[in-house]
Amino acid sequence: MSLGSMLTQTFTQPKWSVDRIPSLEGKVAIVTGASAGLGKVTALELARKGAHVFLVGRSAEKTEAVVDEIKSETGSSKVELLLADFVDLLTVEVAAEKFVARGLPLDILVNNAGIMHSPFELSKQGIESQFAVNHFATTVFTIGLLPAIKRAAAPRIVNLSSMAYETAKKDGIDFASLNNKEKYDRHLRYSETKLANIYFTRQLQKRLEAAGVKNVFVNVVHPGVVKTELFRHHPEFTGSTIGSTLFNGFVIDAQKGALTQLYAAADPEIEEKQYRGKYFVPFAALVDPKPIAKNEEFAVKTWEWTQEILQKHYRPDWSWAEAGL
Repeated sequence: MSLGSMLTQTFTQPKWSVDRIPSLEGKVAIVTGASAGLGKVTALELARKGAHVFLVGRSAEKTEAVVDEIKSETGSSKVELLLADFVDLLTVEVAAEKFVARGLPLDILVNNAGIMHSPFELSKQGIESQFAVNHFATTVFTIGLLPAIKRAAAPRIVNLSSMAYETAKKDGIDFASLNNKEKYDRHLRYSETKLANIYFTRQLQKRLEAAGVKNVFVNVVHPGVVKTELFRHHPEFTGSTIGSTLFNGFVIDAQKGALTQLYAAADPEIEEKQYRGKYFVPFAALVDPKPIAKNEEFAVKTWEWTQEILQKHYRPDWSWAEAGL
């Protein structure tokens, strides 16, 4: 994110607030990465408006504590834990299956979980961890939840990306180097995963409509540069150095950072203006992404590559066709 964009988000007073969210009584929502940061704030505000909210987290103890905290603050009893570890696709698919088995519609899915700039590591299925968590787990979870999403009247899927996608190479994602430790650049890899989030959003919207599912609103957001656990791999920004002091002067807190995804998840304007496959930045602002994010050829290749990797590392029978896409 450029310095200019950071200055804008830091010193701009948001024109959109959670007061714009109508009652969500009767709505069901799932928020991933909900045990802290943006996910926690998002889950809290949706519950405050009356939604039945499921918090997805990998730690039962940590996430259950947040569930109890939200129940206490909102007075709602309709807040639940849905356990899944996004570095293990099996737990992700099982969590989706358990939810679908409840027979509930899924009105709101906020794919908030993610990691950033982590050291090279492979997931449980042998996929580089940033791509495993940020893209593949989000894909498997979303596709697994489609039966419940299709039960809702006007469901919304909100994917979190980042303006970091702009620093990906001009020829898109380097598919061949996915698990190559020698070629691993943690900053570039993060940018590629965020580009993949945009491709997934646009392709999912397009293919759902082609399959006759025309009532779903799939959008993607950049929340801003937010001070959360996402920066755990950047001790230079979290200590007491001059650099960290400057950094803390430009980042926003989770309350402000969650505004854009809450807008996409719950503001009536999304449906009124028929926003589908769109990209939003702080605060609740619709913008046109850079040309690389709109490259149809790269997006289709990423869609096909996603299936290839999941078949190779997860399930040989995993396919878009299985989901009707």
